[in-house]
Amino acid sequence: MSTTTEIHFVGGESVVLDDDDATVKFTDHGVEVLQTEGEDRVKVLFPWARIEKVSQRGPSVGAIYTY
Repeated sequence: MSTTTEIHFVGGESVVLDDDDATVKFTDHGVEVLQTEGEDRVKVLFPWARIEKVSQRGPSVGAIYTY
């Protein structure tokens, strides 16, 4: 079973990430997502100012962060 991260943005949009597909890190600047597919790598930083809430669920974590 994997960890799922759901990011809710200011304005109502949201994105769901699975740790099978992406690596999610919490930094001082926001939520950093690294996705790798074959030889392609994409890194995205979602700044805290755009984030309303972050939820993580999985076997080793169960948390909701609100900023």
